[in-house]
Amino acid sequence: MDRSVPLRTAAVVLVALALCAGCADRKETPVVTADSTFVYPPKRPGDVGATITFAEKSSVSRVTGKRRGVSRSFDMGPGAKVWAFVDLENVFARGDDSLHFHVVWIRHDGRDEFKKKVSYLPSEEDTTLKSAISIPPGRRDPGEYGLQVYLYRELIAEKRFTLRGEGKAEEDRDFEGVTL
Repeated sequence: MDRSVPLRTAAVVLVALALCAGCADRKETPVVTADSTFVYPPKRPGDVGATITFAEKSSVSRVTGKRRGVSRSFDMGPGAKVWAFVDLENVFARGDDSLHFHVVWIRHDGRDEFKKKVSYLPSEEDTTLKSAISIPPGRRDPGEYGLQVYLYRELIAEKRFTLRGEGKAEEDRDFEGVTL
């Protein structure tokens, strides 16, 4: 058996890893936009970008044409939701092929709450990804939550929001020391 084959394979793998070490398409330091979205700018000018807007409603005002209930603080309640609108920029920068996004909702403790994979076919008519989480009383704890948007597993934007109201923490304290 030729012992040089595993050595050559290992050498090729090490060289490939060394060449790819600095291949990230985004800058490591985010830029904070006027609406408090942390955007990780592309290293190549004109590449795909995103900003995030949170709202209580999924609809647009017929009068103003703007999103309704835009905020960064939300009260938990029956039927309440937080909607995230991810507005994409330069969607044709990588051609007409599908773009693969991950939208990740982040809990108040920093862990992932929910992940959604989205394949997006570039379009001039619709450049917004939408996602929502429900926030009924007792389902989530109050605190700071967030949303992260990845393009091909690379973080391109993130933003935080606050949930107010009674959450699981208060509900659980009511029954401390009670034996059933």
